[in-house]
Amino acid sequence: MKRYSFIILLALPFLMVACGSPKTYFTSSIRAQVENSHQPLEQIQFYSDRDIVLRRDLQTGETKVTSGKVKIEHGHYVNIITLKKNTPGVCTVVKNNVVGISFESGENKFLNFGKTKFAKPDDPYRILANEWINDYGLITYEGKQYHIQSSGTEASIMIKTKLLKKSKTEEREMKGRKVGDNNTLTK
Repeated sequence: MKRYSFIILLALPFLMVACGSPKTYFTSSIRAQVENSHQPLEQIQFYSDRDIVLRRDLQTGETKVTSGKVKIEHGHYVNIITLKKNTPGVCTVVKNNVVGISFESGENKFLNFGKTKFAKPDDPYRILANEWINDYGLITYEGKQYHIQSSGTEASIMIKTKLLKKSKTEEREMKGRKVGDNNTLTK
Protein backbone atom coordinates (compact mmCIF):
# COMPACT_ATOMS: atom_id res chain seq x y z
CA MET A 1 0.00 0.00 0.00
CA LYS A 2 2.88 2.37 0.77
CA ARG A 3 4.28 1.73 -2.67
CA TYR A 4 1.04 2.85 -4.39
CA SER A 5 0.84 5.95 -2.21
CA PHE A 6 4.39 6.82 -3.20
CA ILE A 7 3.58 6.41 -6.92
CA ILE A 8 0.47 8.57 -6.57
CA LEU A 9 2.49 11.28 -4.83
CA LEU A 10 5.04 11.21 -7.64
CA ALA A 11 2.36 11.37 -10.35
CA LEU A 12 0.34 14.17 -8.72
CA PRO A 13 2.54 17.07 -9.88
CA PHE A 14 2.47 15.78 -13.46
CA LEU A 15 -1.31 15.53 -13.38
CA MET A 16 -1.61 19.07 -12.03
CA VAL A 17 0.60 20.42 -14.83
CA ALA A 18 -1.35 18.47 -17.46
CA CYS A 19 -4.64 19.93 -16.21
CA GLY A 20 -3.30 23.51 -16.15
CA SER A 21 -4.41 26.04 -18.70
CA PRO A 22 -2.28 25.61 -21.83
CA LYS A 23 -1.11 28.58 -23.84
CA THR A 24 -1.26 29.31 -27.54
CA TYR A 25 0.83 31.63 -29.67
CA PHE A 26 -0.58 35.09 -30.37
CA THR A 27 -1.00 35.40 -34.15
CA SER A 28 -2.71 37.80 -36.55
CA SER A 29 -5.70 35.49 -36.87
CA ILE A 30 -6.01 35.15 -33.07
CA ARG A 31 -5.69 38.93 -32.72
CA ALA A 32 -8.55 39.37 -35.21
CA GLN A 33 -10.65 36.83 -33.31
CA VAL A 34 -10.01 38.62 -30.00
CA GLU A 35 -10.73 42.07 -31.46
CA ASN A 36 -13.91 40.82 -33.18
CA SER A 37 -15.18 39.64 -29.81
CA HIS A 38 -14.57 43.18 -28.43
CA GLN A 39 -11.93 42.10 -25.91
CA PRO A 40 -9.41 44.91 -25.37
CA LEU A 41 -5.84 43.73 -25.88
CA GLU A 42 -4.87 45.74 -22.79
CA GLN A 43 -6.94 43.35 -20.64
CA ILE A 44 -5.33 40.14 -21.91
CA GLN A 45 -2.49 38.41 -20.07
CA PHE A 46 0.49 37.75 -22.34
CA TYR A 47 3.49 35.49 -21.71
CA SER A 48 6.98 35.23 -23.21
CA ASP A 49 7.65 31.87 -24.85
CA ARG A 50 11.38 31.82 -24.04
CA ASP A 51 14.10 33.68 -22.17
CA ILE A 52 15.04 37.07 -23.61
CA VAL A 53 18.29 38.73 -22.59
CA LEU A 54 18.85 42.43 -23.27
CA ARG A 55 22.42 43.70 -23.07
CA ARG A 56 24.19 47.02 -23.46
CA ASP A 57 27.67 48.29 -22.82
CA LEU A 58 27.73 51.19 -20.37
CA GLN A 59 29.56 54.30 -21.45
CA THR A 60 32.44 55.66 -19.40
CA GLY A 61 31.05 57.69 -16.51
CA GLU A 62 27.51 56.32 -16.91
CA THR A 63 26.42 55.25 -13.44
CA LYS A 64 22.63 55.29 -13.47
CA VAL A 65 21.16 51.84 -14.12
CA THR A 66 17.43 51.57 -13.41
CA SER A 67 16.90 47.86 -14.03
CA GLY A 68 18.84 44.68 -14.63
CA LYS A 69 22.30 43.98 -13.30
CA VAL A 70 25.74 45.32 -14.09
CA LYS A 71 28.65 42.99 -14.81
CA ILE A 72 32.27 43.75 -15.54
CA GLU A 73 33.39 41.97 -18.70
CA HIS A 74 36.88 42.46 -20.16
CA GLY A 75 37.39 45.64 -18.15
CA HIS A 76 34.14 47.43 -19.01
CA TYR A 77 30.65 47.52 -17.54
CA VAL A 78 27.72 45.72 -19.14
CA ASN A 79 24.04 46.17 -18.19
CA ILE A 80 22.03 42.95 -18.59
CA ILE A 81 18.23 42.65 -18.27
CA THR A 82 16.78 39.14 -18.32
CA LEU A 83 13.18 38.21 -19.13
CA LYS A 84 12.47 34.60 -18.18
CA LYS A 85 10.25 32.23 -20.15
CA ASN A 86 6.53 32.40 -19.15
CA THR A 87 6.90 35.81 -17.50
CA PRO A 88 3.48 37.51 -17.57
CA GLY A 89 3.11 40.82 -19.37
CA VAL A 90 0.43 43.31 -20.34
CA CYS A 91 -0.23 45.14 -23.59
CA THR A 92 0.55 48.85 -23.28
CA VAL A 93 0.87 49.78 -26.97
CA VAL A 94 -1.51 48.77 -29.77
CA LYS A 95 -0.63 49.51 -33.40
CA ASN A 96 -1.42 47.92 -36.72
CA ASN A 97 0.28 44.47 -36.65
CA VAL A 98 2.34 45.44 -33.57
CA VAL A 99 1.72 45.27 -29.82
CA GLY A 100 3.99 46.61 -27.08
CA ILE A 101 4.11 44.18 -24.15
CA SER A 102 5.33 45.43 -20.78
CA PHE A 103 6.79 42.86 -18.40
CA GLU A 104 7.60 45.42 -15.69
CA SER A 105 6.14 48.74 -14.58
CA GLY A 106 7.62 52.01 -15.72
CA GLU A 107 7.82 54.43 -18.59
CA ASN A 108 9.16 53.02 -21.89
CA LYS A 109 9.53 49.53 -20.41
CA PHE A 110 7.96 47.43 -23.14
CA LEU A 111 9.05 45.17 -25.97
CA ASN A 112 7.43 45.30 -29.41
CA PHE A 113 6.03 42.10 -30.90
CA GLY A 114 4.34 41.79 -34.25
CA LYS A 115 4.16 40.35 -37.72
CA THR A 116 7.52 39.95 -39.35
CA LYS A 117 8.03 40.92 -42.98
CA PHE A 118 7.15 37.54 -44.52
CA ALA A 119 4.79 36.27 -41.81
CA LYS A 120 1.71 34.23 -42.63
CA PRO A 121 -1.57 34.83 -40.70
CA ASP A 122 -0.87 31.86 -38.41
CA ASP A 123 2.75 32.78 -37.65
CA PRO A 124 3.21 34.02 -34.07
CA TYR A 125 3.92 37.64 -33.22
CA ARG A 126 7.70 37.77 -32.79
CA ILE A 127 9.93 40.24 -31.02
CA LEU A 128 10.69 43.19 -33.27
CA ALA A 129 13.93 45.15 -33.35
CA ASN A 130 14.67 48.63 -34.65
CA GLU A 131 17.58 47.16 -36.56
CA TRP A 132 19.30 43.78 -36.98
CA ILE A 133 23.08 43.48 -36.76
CA ASN A 134 24.22 39.92 -37.54
CA ASP A 135 22.28 37.72 -35.06
CA TYR A 136 21.50 40.55 -32.64
CA GLY A 137 18.46 42.79 -32.65
CA LEU A 138 18.94 46.40 -31.60
CA ILE A 139 15.98 47.76 -29.57
CA THR A 140 15.16 50.76 -27.44
CA TYR A 141 14.19 49.94 -23.84
CA GLU A 142 13.85 52.62 -21.15
CA GLY A 143 15.08 55.09 -23.74
CA LYS A 144 18.43 53.30 -24.13
CA GLN A 145 19.79 51.05 -26.88
CA TYR A 146 20.06 47.33 -26.05
CA HIS A 147 20.99 44.25 -28.04
CA ILE A 148 18.74 41.21 -27.88
CA GLN A 149 21.05 38.25 -27.35
CA SER A 150 20.74 35.70 -30.16
CA SER A 151 18.85 33.15 -28.02
CA GLY A 152 15.91 35.58 -27.73
CA THR A 153 15.72 36.88 -31.30
CA GLU A 154 12.99 34.37 -32.21
CA ALA A 155 10.94 35.09 -29.06
CA SER A 156 7.16 35.17 -29.38
CA ILE A 157 4.23 35.95 -27.12
CA MET A 158 1.49 33.63 -25.98
CA ILE A 159 -1.94 33.88 -24.36
CA LYS A 160 -3.98 31.33 -22.44
CA THR A 161 -6.05 29.12 -24.72
CA LYS A 162 -9.12 29.35 -22.49
CA LEU A 163 -9.38 33.05 -23.44
CA LEU A 164 -10.30 32.02 -26.98
CA LYS A 165 -13.11 29.81 -25.75
CA LYS A 166 -14.71 32.79 -24.01
CA SER A 167 -14.86 34.89 -27.14
CA LYS A 168 -18.11 35.07 -29.09
CA THR A 169 -18.66 36.44 -32.52
CA GLU A 170 -22.12 37.32 -33.71
CA GLU A 171 -22.50 36.79 -37.39
CA ARG A 172 -25.43 36.94 -39.76
CA GLU A 173 -26.07 37.34 -43.44
CA MET A 174 -28.28 40.04 -44.91
CA LYS A 175 -31.18 38.55 -46.86
CA GLY A 176 -31.72 41.49 -49.17
CA ARG A 177 -34.85 43.48 -50.01
CA LYS A 178 -37.06 43.82 -53.04
CA VAL A 179 -38.90 46.87 -54.23
CA GLY A 180 -42.34 46.97 -52.63
CA ASP A 181 -41.28 45.25 -49.36
CA ASN A 182 -42.27 47.68 -46.60
CA ASN A 183 -41.17 50.79 -48.47
CA THR A 184 -40.37 52.98 -45.51
CA LEU A 185 -37.98 55.85 -45.77
CA THR A 186 -35.25 56.27 -43.23
CA LYS A 187 -34.99 59.79 -41.94
